[in-house]
Parts: sequence; structure tokens; C-alpha cells
Amino acid sequence: MTNFQPGTVSARLGETTVQLRLSLAALMQIEDALGVSGMEALAAKFRTLTATDLTAVLTALLRAGGHEDADALAQAAAPAEAAQAVLACFEANLK
Repeated sequence: MTNFQPGTVSARLGETTVQLRLSLAALMQIEDALGVSGMEALAAKFRTLTATDLTAVLTALLRAGGHEDADALAQAAAPAEAAQAVLACFEANLK
């Protein structure tokens, strides 16, 4: 794991406590993965996320949080936990 950095939130994925971080690099990865540009388009896309989209968003946030195993963590996450973790990260950073 990494040292706590601004923009980082803790969340539970199964039995594991993880850190998610919304950084500019993570936002760029999310925009690219979802095929959108800008916060308004991102907000609209979030209303219709697929499981693939949710996994891509969670992976970017986990990677920015310092998890080398971000892909595996995101793919193993329960859908409700994944959605709650992503929401908590965005809410904490975009107030």
C-alpha cells in the first residue's frame, strides 16, 4: 500500500480495505476508458455505467491509490461495493 495522500479515501472490497484516489491521471484514464471528454460528459456517462465501465473506473482509482494489483481487485469486487467505493471517492473529491 501507499502513504495516505490528499484525495485518497478508504473503502472495503470484500475482506480488503483499499485506498482509492482521484488524481488528474486517474481522471484522464477514466475519460479515455469511457470514451468521454470533460466532467459534464463524465457525469452523464456515470448515469448509464456498464459493469465494464465500473470496473475501468474502479481500476483507475485503485491504481492511483497505489495498488499494483488494481485490475484483480476491481474485477473481484462485488458490484454494490464497487459502486459505493467509486461514489465515495468522487464525493470526497468533488465537493
